[in-house]
Amino acid sequence: MNRTEYLKNYKHYHYERTRKIVTFPLLTEDFEALKIRADALDMKATKLAKEVVLNFIENSPNQFMTKEQWELVQSYIRISRGIANNINQIAYKANIGEFIDVNILISALKKYEDEFRLLIAKL
Repeated sequence: MNRTEYLKNYKHYHYERTRKIVTFPLLTEDFEALKIRADALDMKATKLAKEVVLNFIENSPNQFMTKEQWELVQSYIRISRGIANNINQIAYKANIGEFIDVNILISALKKYEDEFRLLIAKL
């Protein structure tokens, strides 16, 4: 037996020992609903089904988001980090006794308020 054949047989043997295949029938309507959700998440239906089962086994919540939902969350994180960064800078300047220009602070907060309003409007 040559090396290539040996490795192929070993991988096949190892795969059979460590993996089990689960199959179950779904009603056509249920499969279509699964497929629609999988397509919205840019996944295959079997991958989504596997993730749902594994999340159930691990008792963890499903973390599936559409691309649009992901982009909204990323926008929220970006805006929140900007606000947190500004607060940290203000605290630092106040702690070292440096002058803080209130007009700059108010305009920055206004900018973040406007961004939040746009984000909420998308919801």
